[in-house]
Amino acid sequence: MSSFLRYTYLFLSIALTGALIMTAGCLSEREVESADTNSTLELTSLTYYTEQLPPYNYQENGTVKGLSVDLLEAITEKMGNKVSQEEIHLVPWTEGYQAALTGNGTVLFSMARTPEREDLFKWAGPVYTNRKVLFARPDREISIKGPEDLKGYRIGVITDDVAIRYLLDIGVNQSQIVTESDVYAIIAALDSGEIDLWACPEASGNYFAEQATGNYNSYMVVYELQAQDTYYAFSKDVPDSVVQSFQQALDTLRDQKDEQGVSDYERIVYQDLGVSCAQQTFTDEAVIALVNITATAIEKNATDTFHRINAGEAPYRDPENPGLYAFVYDANVTMVAHADNILLVGTNLKGKTDVTGKPFRDEIVTGALENGTGWEEYVYTNPVHANLYYKTTYYRSVRGSDGNSYVVCSGNFKKCGI
Repeated sequence: MSSFLRYTYLFLSIALTGALIMTAGCLSEREVESADTNSTLELTSLTYYTEQLPPYNYQENGTVKGLSVDLLEAITEKMGNKVSQEEIHLVPWTEGYQAALTGNGTVLFSMARTPEREDLFKWAGPVYTNRKVLFARPDREISIKGPEDLKGYRIGVITDDVAIRYLLDIGVNQSQIVTESDVYAIIAALDSGEIDLWACPEASGNYFAEQATGNYNSYMVVYELQAQDTYYAFSKDVPDSVVQSFQQALDTLRDQKDEQGVSDYERIVYQDLGVSCAQQTFTDEAVIALVNITATAIEKNATDTFHRINAGEAPYRDPENPGLYAFVYDANVTMVAHADNILLVGTNLKGKTDVTGKPFRDEIVTGALENGTGWEEYVYTNPVHANLYYKTTYYRSVRGSDGNSYVVCSGNFKKCGI
């Protein structure tokens, strides 16, 4: 075993031991087991509410389904007491929101976590990220380039939806906002001309359009309001131990990979939502620059550079853009450094695939060893937002100061279009 890998395994052992000590504190094993048992038992006493918001959570043919429902079942099963879809109450958003506000052991999902809501609930997530957009009828030929173009337009929004806050924050007058508790009432108002625009998550809006008109593309996206992370929101009376256990189970679903190299979270997202696009906050040129900086550092001092990458230090993980980070393979497709996920370090990933079955890591290393540099596209999670995204990674082969060959990588996520 190389000295670098010995150092890495020692580092991981120390980190894991420290985490266990910090988590356990002064609790005895019996007390920890008791806390876990109490968290599991608490699940059965909670009331679960959701709304009709496909493809995330909705009822179809009498069955409650969707991404957040499937994740809830998987999370609670991992906690030892699976909540089935029969135990989930599908209600209008306002009803569920008020129930979660008043306590009584309530879980409402999925909810955007905003500063105004932060202290009103306890949170676990993120569950997924959606694009909150404005739809318009194509025959209206409405063009929105910026917030200033929204002046004078009437905008339909579901009562208590976070889109109201987004609209007010960008200068839309309260008098322009028309609220309804039923999405199909908003669609009817859009068709009749009573309103001009409709604020809704993009994927949900397309689903509702198809249900109402028979055409998935009846309405066009004319403006993006916000890309928002959504969470499971717990009423304030739910014990912290339950929320923490729930969060830990969700993190495990997301981070633990199977023999193919894919997590349960990735499989559920791919099945229910597919692959999303992202809001880019940095350029491909920044990706190339990071790879070049990292490669130069490895040529000068490989061991020190790997340690700094694994510690998530700048510039190897950009503090302003956490999605911009470096990672490094050896010639045998073993991860030797990763600025975002140290748990991958020391793992041989040869033959492992993304959720679509593409062995992208093998292709990256082969491409680098044969061609020196290049780009590879695949499906991956984003450290900044939930969901699966199309990612394009730039790679470069380099000879380290230790005489070994390495492949230095960094990537960007495919940009959303309007």
